[in-house]
Amino acid sequence: MRTRLFIPALLLALLAACNSGSGGPGSSAGQSSPGASVPAGNGTVDCAAIRTAAQELLSLQFLAQLKTADTIEQIRTQQIGNLDLDVFLAAMHDLHALDSHPSPLGDPKAALDFYEKAGEAAKVLFATDPITQAAIDTYNENVGTVSEFLGHQIAISAAIEEAGC
Repeated sequence: MRTRLFIPALLLALLAACNSGSGGPGSSAGQSSPGASVPAGNGTVDCAAIRTAAQELLSLQFLAQLKTADTIEQIRTQQIGNLDLDVFLAAMHDLHALDSHPSPLGDPKAALDFYEKAGEAAKVLFATDPITQAAIDTYNENVGTVSEFLGHQIAISAAIEEAGC
């Protein structure tokens, strides 16, 4: 039950961090016109690209749920959700622009490396036919519990804030 409450709260915090500008209400800080590249307040990252890539962090919900062959098949075939591992991995690559923005909440590079490893492992799992319990167990041993897995988002969200996005 605690995990069910934690996940939505974490998503809301992440989305708030992704959508907040550096200005107050009514401010145009952090906003851009379509197609414009907006650097962070410190000029080190493209905030528009970071915001776009950060939307793929929602896919982590699916990667955290790969616990049974039935669930894996439903996610793989997009009966549940719209997980595209290639798009997810490309977004994680783009988010590495945050590597130089660690915070007291964690190291974004380590978190992104972890999620890239999980995405690559999910690709292997999706390609396994038939999906065996041993393959599922190996995947889950590497990603940990749902809360541990999703907890890496905190470092990324903090890095987005540190970068001024």
